[in-house]
Amino acid sequence: MPAFDDLLNQILSCNPKIGRDELLTMVERKKEESHGLLSDEGAIRLLAQQLSASPPASSDLKDQRISSIHAGLNDSTITGQVISVSDVHEFQRSDGTVGKVLRMRVGDPSGQITGVFWDSLADTVAREALTPGSQVRLLHGYTKFGRAGEVEFHLGSRANLQILRRAQSQGFAASGVSSAAVKVGVSDLLRIRLLKLQKSQSDQGPTWALCANEAGLMIAKFWDNQAQSVLELGEGSLVAIENHWVTERNGLVYVNVGSKASVKKESTDFVPDIPIATIESLRPGPALWSIKGKIVERGDVREIETKEGRRTRVSNIQLEDGTGRVRVSLWDTHAQKTESLRTGDNVRLVGIKVRENMNGEKEASTVFLTQLEKS
Repeated sequence: MPAFDDLLNQILSCNPKIGRDELLTMVERKKEESHGLLSDEGAIRLLAQQLSASPPASSDLKDQRISSIHAGLNDSTITGQVISVSDVHEFQRSDGTVGKVLRMRVGDPSGQITGVFWDSLADTVAREALTPGSQVRLLHGYTKFGRAGEVEFHLGSRANLQILRRAQSQGFAASGVSSAAVKVGVSDLLRIRLLKLQKSQSDQGPTWALCANEAGLMIAKFWDNQAQSVLELGEGSLVAIENHWVTERNGLVYVNVGSKASVKKESTDFVPDIPIATIESLRPGPALWSIKGKIVERGDVREIETKEGRRTRVSNIQLEDGTGRVRVSLWDTHAQKTESLRTGDNVRLVGIKVRENMNGEKEASTVFLTQLEKS
């Protein structure tokens, strides 16, 4: 492991008071703290940054697999296929200057990640008008946890974008898998069932909805006058929506319903069943999934602090359904429900994300609208 040994020696040379055995013990402790998410090289890279021994420049390293990316890298390069690209959004910084940001979802055979382009680079990417299916290389990025707890790949002033191949096709299914329920940028009639509704704490914020139709699950955001209207329709309602728009953020696809949209309640004679997937069929990506199975392991609830300084709670369960086994991370309010769960309980989870960890294994996690219930 040349990269591991090089970083090990670099840390030791910068920190003469630390012995080799002590450093190796620190590596193992980092791996344990990550609950299996960090490899030897990932752990030594984090230690190198914490102990002021910078990892070698990425120009000397091969591109990383997306599944190996973790928070805390300060110079990384990845290659992948474009899945979606947002518009450039402007915002005002605390010093009064205007910043710009653009998000691009990219994937390789190992997984997917959101690239966040800042300021002049955001404008550059927007001018390229890249479409899904294009092949790109993102150079000299740094990684951190985003607001939804997912690792993001950020590209600032020292970063660069290389376009390796432009896609010929302009079409794109939102989830990238057969369970796609909506299409990005398309405002055709959408018929959905409202499974769970939650109003934002902010008066100007949307009402969030976990929704289902015959194609799969999705999250909708109802804005402006629609935010109150959908609450009055209530959970369980079947609605038809026109003139919506679709965005991708933090690894999920959202249906947006604003003041210009049409929302009509329909007859409940037709109520689509919530599609339940087998654990074996789960695939990483921005799609939401529903699974059920038996709890074969249950972890304790832990309190952690995110990179943004937010304190939250998390617990893990191992779920088995006869086709396979998967670890599910239960976050925030879902973590609190772990205390009422026991090994051997059968549960159903509606609306979970799936990713591939650094060991190439599938794992799932709840989002704030996930429904968790004993079955």
